[in-house]
This record gives sequence, structure tokens and C-alpha cells, in this order.
Amino acid sequence: MKVYVSTAERSGLLYASLIAQGLKTEQPDVEIIWGDRPAESEATVGFAAGARQAGSIREKMRRIERGVRSVKPDVFLAVAWSEPNTLLGLRLRDMKQMRRVFFAPPQLWAWGRFRATLLKKGYDALLCLYPGEAKFLTSLGLPAYFAGNPLARHLAQYSRREKRTKKPARTIALLAGSRHSEKSRHQMLLSGFMRRWREFHPNDKAVWLFLTEREALRAERFLDGHDKAVGGEERYRVLAKTDLAVVTSGTASLETALLGIPQVVFYSLSGLEMTLIKSLTRVRLFALPNIILTKRVVPELLNPSVDELLEHGQRTICRRKESCDIAKELHLALTPLDNTSSFFRLILK
Repeated sequence: MKVYVSTAERSGLLYASLIAQGLKTEQPDVEIIWGDRPAESEATVGFAAGARQAGSIREKMRRIERGVRSVKPDVFLAVAWSEPNTLLGLRLRDMKQMRRVFFAPPQLWAWGRFRATLLKKGYDALLCLYPGEAKFLTSLGLPAYFAGNPLARHLAQYSRREKRTKKPARTIALLAGSRHSEKSRHQMLLSGFMRRWREFHPNDKAVWLFLTEREALRAERFLDGHDKAVGGEERYRVLAKTDLAVVTSGTASLETALLGIPQVVFYSLSGLEMTLIKSLTRVRLFALPNIILTKRVVPELLNPSVDELLEHGQRTICRRKESCDIAKELHLALTPLDNTSSFFRLILK
């Protein structure tokens, strides 16, 4: 069996890698064929970024379509990358023998409900990241399923189990985002936050966390001498031992919550993006832990100042027990009661 994977978001690549590992375990002889993997500089998410990179996105879609038609896989597995993968599903629907599956489909609950028709025509199954999303998409007549979130299972091995003891210096995790445009905006804000934090807590240390070891090595050249940078799989072990995380909204906020770490979630937007979001979306909450649990369990700040981050960080770092309770609640929410239909079987069906 051949499975062709299409994703061009870096967080999508994280999920796709976990799914690929699971598929190999479920069916060892499955062949995973990767489309264009996202480069570090790519940021094809968001209104402004999508408009700026429209030409390169179209070219990438054409390459993926040519690859699929050449390989003729049994399954076309789209992971995140909402609009391009939605269109690719439509363009490939003439391949009748190929099953089309969308993992982490577009967030219709937030905006663009008109895309429901496109998804219904383009895909045989939509695999959702949490139960509430599957329920909403099913109400729109879509073939949506929730069969567990692979991230929850993956992070269980890193969850801290040792007893906490008081220590003179605490560690603050700083996560500036996975995309180049995010990092360039957020690193300056987080550096300012850490300088202000040390005015009140001079012994505390900072650790910057990145998706790859290469990014971490590059960042270390520009960091304060007190700080360090960690990337790759090691970032989970380091994050699990921190006392507070200041996190760019996205998959990292869910990872942090699943590890039981107190966190402040934030995001910075341009004036144009703010205007578009206010006019097009129906979002009440934007941090993933809050969305999944349908309540504000972690603080979330849009376009915050350094002082706002400081205020919420000082308030949140003491909430260790509450954060562990949130982690337990999330693990329960992301683990299906019925294990007879794993998302691996739904893909390989």
C-alpha cells in the first residue's frame, strides 16, 4: 500500500511524521511517499502570508498533483495546509481508486463555512484533532471522525513524574513560533519580556525552544549569555522541566499544556491581519487548550506588550497544580473512548 503525504506547514509536518510512524507500526509494508516538505523559511499560513506567497503555493500544488498522478498511491493524505490541500482534494477526485483523507482539516468553526461543500466533494474522510471539531463538521454533513490526537500519546513519555522541589533559580521557556515571519516578530518581544522578568527575578534562566536543532544552534549566537537554545526532540524533555512557558499560539501551546507546564499564550498580528480576522472570523478563543476544552484554562493575549506578558507570567507561574489538572483533562479529551477505529485504520481503510 502506498500513502502520499501532502503538507507544507511545519506543525503539519510534525503531525505527519507521527502519523507515518503509526502507519508503519499498524502496517509495516506501507510505503510513505512525501510531497514537498516545508522549508524553514516557508510561512504559508494566515491571510497576509498566503497572499504574499500565492505564486509559490500554486507551484507547490502543481508539483504535488503531478507527483500524485505519477505515483498513483492508494491513499492521498493531506495534513493541515488548509486551502491548498482543500483544492488538491478537488483536483484529484477523478482518481477514483485513490482514497482521499484530510487530517487536521480547515477550521470551519472559525471562518469559511462555505468550504464545507468543497471538502465534501474532495475528501472521503476528515480526521479531526479533537472531538468538538468532528461533531461540528459532522453537523455540516461532512465525513468527519475523531479517533485520537497522536500528539497526546507521543508526549505521554515526556510528562514529568518526579516530585517537585524548591530551587533558587527557575527556568522560563520561550517559544517564538515555528515560521520565520513569526519568529522575527516574536523574538524581540520575548527578549524584552525576559529582560523585564529578570528585574524582578534575577536568578531565573531562560531557554528558547525551536523545532529543529539547526535553528537552535543558529539562535544561540544571538542569545543573552544566561540563556540557551534547544531544538529537535530534546525540546520536549527540556520543556517538561521548566517552570513557566511563554508560547506563541499554535501547536506549541497544546504541547505545553499536555506536559502540565504553566503557560501564557500570545500572538502578534499586523493591523491588516487584525482587520481581516475581525471581519471574517467568529473566534472567541484562539489558544488550542482553550478551544479544545471550550473554556479559558490558559491566559491568551493578542498583540500584548512586554508588561502584559510580565503581569500574566508572574500570575501564572504559581499555578503548577492547575496546569497538571489541565493536562489530565486534555489527555482525557484527546483519547477516544472507543479504540476500535484508530485514525491509522481510518486512513488505510
